[in-house]
Amino acid sequence: MYRGFNGSYAGAGFPFWAHWGGIGMGVLLVAAVVLGIVAIVRTRKSLRAGTGDAEDRGLEILTERFARGEIDADTFRSMKAELKA
Repeated sequence: MYRGFNGSYAGAGFPFWAHWGGIGMGVLLVAAVVLGIVAIVRTRKSLRAGTGDAEDRGLEILTERFARGEIDADTFRSMKAELKA
């Protein structure tokens, strides 16, 4: 068996820094897998959030505009009736 420059078998003939390359690649692989899972979860969550009914989203926007005072009560009622029809 090959003895390293320091007389031990622990390095199996590789310089001491050669193992850091393997560790670094392992860390990069784990980080890539974790980031991939996070991206998939976020994408699925945003797709589910966008599947709401258009009428519900329109009513939500209309209610927000009324709450901010952009439209008055009569306009709110007439636009709400239009959305329901």
